Amino acid sequence: MMLLANGLTTAQLFLSEFVRALPAATRHHALPLAIILVYWMVGFAIAHAVELPAGATITAYLPTYMEKMPVMIVLLIVGRGFQIVMFERPHRPLTQLVRELRTTLATPQRMAHALPLLLGMLVFGGTFTVIKTSIPLLTSYNWDVTFEQWDLWLHGGLAPWQIIHPLVGLPFVTKAIDEIYGSWFMVLSFIWVWQAFNQRDNRLRLQFFLTLMLGWIILGNIAATFLASAGPVYYGRISGLSDPFLPLTAYLNDANETYPIIALLAQQYLWDNFLMREFALGAGISAMPSMHVAIATLFALVCWRTKRWVGVLMTVYAMLIMIGSVHLGWHYAIDGYVGALGMIAIWWIVGAVLARRAEKMPGGLVAGPA
Repeated sequence: MMLLANGLTTAQLFLSEFVRALPAATRHHALPLAIILVYWMVGFAIAHAVELPAGATITAYLPTYMEKMPVMIVLLIVGRGFQIVMFERPHRPLTQLVRELRTTLATPQRMAHALPLLLGMLVFGGTFTVIKTSIPLLTSYNWDVTFEQWDLWLHGGLAPWQIIHPLVGLPFVTKAIDEIYGSWFMVLSFIWVWQAFNQRDNRLRLQFFLTLMLGWIILGNIAATFLASAGPVYYGRISGLSDPFLPLTAYLNDANETYPIIALLAQQYLWDNFLMREFALGAGISAMPSMHVAIATLFALVCWRTKRWVGVLMTVYAMLIMIGSVHLGWHYAIDGYVGALGMIAIWWIVGAVLARRAEKMPGGLVAGPA
């Protein structure tokens, strides 16, 4: 009974401190939360205008969120344990990890500091998917022929998929690239949760989230609407012209006979949803710019500022995502170029603004919790 009473007292104390820290944490994140609020209002209005379920701006990713959030938190703890064992090598690594959980990793202040962005990005992700699904209801896919021609011009008259095909055009290599490309959402989830809890560099943390949000908005919504294209795999169906990507599609279907290619299932899922004009999780066809490449570039940018070897690893990952986007028929190469360069530009501008703001308001905008 005494142990139970002590446990209840500890939980009550934790909750009390968490509640006390939450208002300051919310004020600290006023800028990203304001962006999320305005973005949600715009998405809600667009959903009503095109007769999509406006409530999906909040609920779309809730089941996925509830499933993956505990997994990501456990992975963060396991990652810290691995770091302790492999690099720090104390006499009692498990004791050190438990002590860090109590004193730094899982304090109520840290939980409160992470919560606004954890919840805010849930709403942001749902809103993005609603707006992306709205693109073919707001405009037409008019740019595929142009981007296919620009790809040829940029690459000496050859389609980019033809250039890389001698290197990656083997079924087992295609399967490996397909798996790496399919891991993108999990990597995004992990880095998003990692940065939400990160307290080592609050300016870097804020730069990451502001760049992530502005990248989704500027590149994934605004540019995607004005430069609406469906991508190579849908070229013939969208343009009504002779399809220059039929040989690539034929190869992918042949490879699928040996190793199931997830991309083919996903592409059919998106096309079926496009024909039905209904909202669904992860729905929406949009090739320009490639948000997979753009966000993978952001992974590399934030990781270079954390650890050099992690930056190298994520740079290689971003390059593989770029290769996969072309090889699997998702994107024209120019989609990836625009996505990567656009994200780098947003990252640089956000960083410059935060640096100038920090000079004027030392400790104000980028300070962490007390």
